[in-house]
Amino acid sequence: MSIYTCFDMIPDCKANKPEGWLYLVRMFAPPLRRLVESYGGGEEQFRALLAGLRDFPDIPPAVEREFLLGMRPRILDAAGWKPRDAGTLDLETFIEALEELTALERQAVWFETFPYPPAKAALMTRMSEDTHTKARERAAELLRVKLDNWTATIVRDNAAGLSEAVRAAIPAQPTPFRSYIDVIDGRMTWANRVAVDRGLAGSWYEVDHFCRVREADAAIRDTKPLDHAAAEPWLAIFGVRPPKQPVWKRLLVKR
Repeated sequence: MSIYTCFDMIPDCKANKPEGWLYLVRMFAPPLRRLVESYGGGEEQFRALLAGLRDFPDIPPAVEREFLLGMRPRILDAAGWKPRDAGTLDLETFIEALEELTALERQAVWFETFPYPPAKAALMTRMSEDTHTKARERAAELLRVKLDNWTATIVRDNAAGLSEAVRAAIPAQPTPFRSYIDVIDGRMTWANRVAVDRGLAGSWYEVDHFCRVREADAAIRDTKPLDHAAAEPWLAIFGVRPPKQPVWKRLLVKR
């Protein structure tokens, strides 16, 4: 029997097949809920996100973390998250001021444009909280000497404008999603890692991309799939009931 995966789920959900919705709810409801909550949403916003998936997004077949990354715009919309836009820091000045930062330090700084405190962002970048905080402090000092209107929250306060500008600056040869997953999973060869680090050093677009991949990875890694009983209320949104378990499994559950 072949293993059912996210690659199967996406076309099945688009075709409104029960097995697609069952996999979606069991595997993705927990990380989707985690992300909605991270961006300020609650139970109502999470339910609205799931209900909106009846109009399934135009996402090609993908692995779990890539699918979750593709869902990010819908997650932000459902949560009603609006990044700040003070208009006091432009991308050119930001890049120039932080040119000397390492690739990992840049990720620590960029997570300031996400709604995560240092402790949570440090886990995503796999740094200690102290190291992560020091990277942000170093960046703050570099920006302070560059700006007349510096404040301690200037990166966070300009998240909307910086993010929009960074995501528009697509490099000629973007780093593939798979390369970032290989880095996270420890499968990256030394030669290929050099190319990834070079991309991170030369493009804040890549820094943003890697941070979003890290966010999706953490949401899946730190949550567990739902069992059939826990999934049932959410499956009702799609008019699906979980399949009955074999008798021997039901007996084991009762013990």
